[in-house]
Formats: sequence, structure tokens, C-alpha cells
Amino acid sequence: MSNSSLLNGLPMWVKGIAVVGVPSLIAFYLVLVVTGAIPSALSSEHEQIQTQQATEQTRVREEHKAQEQARQEQSQLLRLICANTAKSEAVSLECLRSR
Repeated sequence: MSNSSLLNGLPMWVKGIAVVGVPSLIAFYLVLVVTGAIPSALSSEHEQIQTQQATEQTRVREEHKAQEQARQEQSQLLRLICANTAKSEAVSLECLRSR
């Protein structure tokens, strides 16, 4: 029995595997993935991670702005308390002047 009689009736892709060999097909597939001819699952995961990072950076910036605003309001309130409880007008003015 010859090789050609064994492959008769098989689909073309099976004949290709038989002729080229499994390791060669694996290497060819990896070359296609590395060159970008076949999109890999990592590229979509990378895009998802970038989107999540951008969202997180926006959230952190907004949180930082809110904290800075709260700090400024607390500082202003403390200066007013200092000025209101000061024993003299000079100390009161110093409280309002300090930053």
C-alpha cells in the first residue's frame, strides 16, 4: 500500500498535515500569530486593560480634585476659627493671612 492510497478520500487539510507534519503547522501558526496575521487573545485583553487603566486614572484624578477641594475648605474653616478665637486683632489678622 502506497502513501497516496492511504490519503485517498481524506479532506485536503488532513492531507496537508500528513505531508507537512504537525510541528511544522504549529510553527507556521505561531509565525502567523507573532506577525499579527491572526489576532491573538492577548491583543483584546491588552485593549481591555488599557480601557480599565484610563477609567481608573480618570477616577483617581477626580478623587484627587475632590480631596484638594475638601482640604482647601478645611483650611479656610480653620483660619476662620483661629481668627474668631484670637485674643487680639493682630493674632486674628495673622490667622487670616496665613496660608
